[in-house]
Amino acid sequence: MTGPTGVGKTSCAAIVSRACGASLCRIGTPNWLPLGAHNRGVKETTTVVAEHVAKHERTLLVVDELDKAMDKEGDTSWKSYVRNELFDLVDGRWPAGLNLPEDENFAEISIEKLTEKLQRTVFILGIGTFQSWFDDEKSRRTIGFFDENYTATDEISAKDVADRLPRELANRFNSNLIRLPELKPNDYHRIAQEAEDKLPNHMKEAFREEVFQRIGNAIASKKGVRFLEEALMTTLMNLPPEPLPPTPDFFQITTDIDLCRL
Repeated sequence: MTGPTGVGKTSCAAIVSRACGASLCRIGTPNWLPLGAHNRGVKETTTVVAEHVAKHERTLLVVDELDKAMDKEGDTSWKSYVRNELFDLVDGRWPAGLNLPEDENFAEISIEKLTEKLQRTVFILGIGTFQSWFDDEKSRRTIGFFDENYTATDEISAKDVADRLPRELANRFNSNLIRLPELKPNDYHRIAQEAEDKLPNHMKEAFREEVFQRIGNAIASKKGVRFLEEALMTTLMNLPPEPLPPTPDFFQITTDIDLCRL
């Protein structure tokens, strides 16, 4: 799944996991720790995935920011390890070197059974903007960059995206690609209203004012839903602290204690 930044790709993944009754396991490739790395107490990423798969009947494995590992520019051995481990998972096998934790949760599960679960009960969803492949004059408006001199309205289709992706990635995902479109002006207003409706009453007016100040620039610069995060954070920071409930004076406290004794 790809699309401009801030259109809700990760949120869509969470909705999908709830709809299909699967447990969500979200992994970001920039934080991927390959097997065999000196983790210093931090679990290797594939081990984390294996533990999740072992504990849940169904899993939606979301590989977020997939483009960070697929971008060959400035390629490193780290990216190669990440790609190899990811491709193993998509191909239905665990990368070499996986050692299951020695605890009671894994006492009755073998690597063979865990592999069967990977193949039968795990759905893998890759998410990324893949911005470096589409950063050209034709696509600037459709991937989150605003250019006031650009007037064309044609959008990049899912097929255009699939044709530009690395073949080793597109083949493994069977070219099943979902492209989320950029948000339109009415989308900004709608989601802002939906967000306001969910806020406590004492926050609504301040939030509404922040949205009013920001929404025009957000639409022009194609910020996506991130402008709501900024508006909400500013609203929270500027709210006056709520008064604490009145504290009984010392006389009342001692009187209550004496009454308890009686």
